[in-house]
This record gives sequence, C-alpha cells and structure tokens, in this order.
Amino acid sequence: MLRQGYYIVSAGGAGIGLAICREIAAQGGTAVALDPFNAPAETGAGILHYPCDVSDSGQVEALVAELSSGPVPIEGLVNCAGIAGPTGLIDSISAEDWERVLGINVISAAILIKNVSSVMKKQRRGAIVSISSACTRNGFPQRAPYVVSKAALEMLSETMAMELGPWGIRSNVVVPGIVEGVRIEAVAQAQADTRGISFDEAIAEFTARTSLKAMVSGEDIAKSVRFLLSDEARHVSGQKLAVCGNFEGYSSEMVAPFARV
Repeated sequence: MLRQGYYIVSAGGAGIGLAICREIAAQGGTAVALDPFNAPAETGAGILHYPCDVSDSGQVEALVAELSSGPVPIEGLVNCAGIAGPTGLIDSISAEDWERVLGINVISAAILIKNVSSVMKKQRRGAIVSISSACTRNGFPQRAPYVVSKAALEMLSETMAMELGPWGIRSNVVVPGIVEGVRIEAVAQAQADTRGISFDEAIAEFTARTSLKAMVSGEDIAKSVRFLLSDEARHVSGQKLAVCGNFEGYSSEMVAPFARV
C-alpha cells in the first residue's frame, strides 16, 4: 500500500500514465493526473484530473501551490510526459525538432521536480519516479532526439537523488521496453514507412529484440512505479529499474536502406 496523499503523474490521462494513476488509486493514494489532452475515464476520490501543461512553469507552480495549501501531503511525483519525436536520420532533424523533444521530455520534468521538491523538502520525505526508455542502453537509429532526451532524464534523476537525498527525498527511474499501445504502433508505422517494410514486420522486429519475445504492458510499468513510490523502497534511490523483458538493443541494420555507397 501507499501512504495516503497526492501522487502527481504527468501525462496521466492515457497510456502508461493512466495505468500508473489507476495503480496509485488502487493502492490507497490519490493520483493527480496532469494532462491537457486526455482526461482519465474515471475520476473521483482516487484520481483527480488537472489540464495542466507541464512545460509551462507558471501553470506548474500554481498547481503545486494549490495542492500543497491543504492538509493532504504531496507524497510522490511521476514524470511520465514525453513525446516520440521525429523518425529519421540526423540530417533530416531540425533544431525545432530537438527543442520540442527536449522541452517536453526533459525540461518539463525539471520544472515539476523543482516545484514539487520544494514542498517535499518541508515534509522531509517524498518519492520521484521518472519514466525513461530501454533505448538508452544501446541507442536507437533514426530516433536521436528521443534517445538523447531519455538519457538526459536518467541523469537528471540520478543527480536529483544526490541533491534531494538529505531531505529524505528519493529519485529513481523506471526503464520500460517495448510497451503495448498506440505509441509503439505509431513508431512501428513510421519505421515501416521509412524502411519499406510492413507494419507487422516492424512490430515483429521490435519484440524479437527482447529475450522474452513479448511486449510489456502498461500495468507492468505501473506496478514497478508503485513499488518505487512506496515505503517498501525506502532505501532505493538513484537507481534504474528496467521493466523490458531484457531488451537486447537495436542495430545498424535499421539504417541499412539509407546507406550510400
């Protein structure tokens, strides 16, 4: 079970974020889903929804001030907001592409941590979990901005574990592999389109690169996040928990069709 209190989840209205919100509510916490695009199908005592743009520091500051003004503590933060970014070789990616991916995947997490940790410091406790990606193990051809952003998020988390530890605040990362849902379907379709293969071939190629030969579910990720938010993990900080079926990595074969002789 979780401590009673607020657990802020960015991008909590759909996908992995919604699965995390549901797990938090089921384990006794109150999930605060921040999502300007999607509202959770179920809201009430266990799941609250705020259409907050986490890349807007003013909106984040106002939200945290509102939540912290009452008697309910902010016990946890889950940085789940992220975008896939463009699919293509480095020479096709614009500066604007880089700025957008890094802004949402890294800077928004830093904004949330800055504001939430100021409240957690007063409580002298709290847990932060950031959602990364198994692509940081080996890289991911045609996805440079995404890979770089997730690697940066991991180092942000590790640095926060060091900075915030003296106040009893823990910071960890969950590293998903190939997760079922619309995002991986979109990535697979983009890979299929750029490489001249079928959608099914792209999906099969992804799952073939895990030792368990299967995708991970949102619920698998949510249960791992719940563990890191709970007192069961009270001495776990600065760590990366891979929930990926032992993802073995991508390869340069994915770029072969673009090679110039």
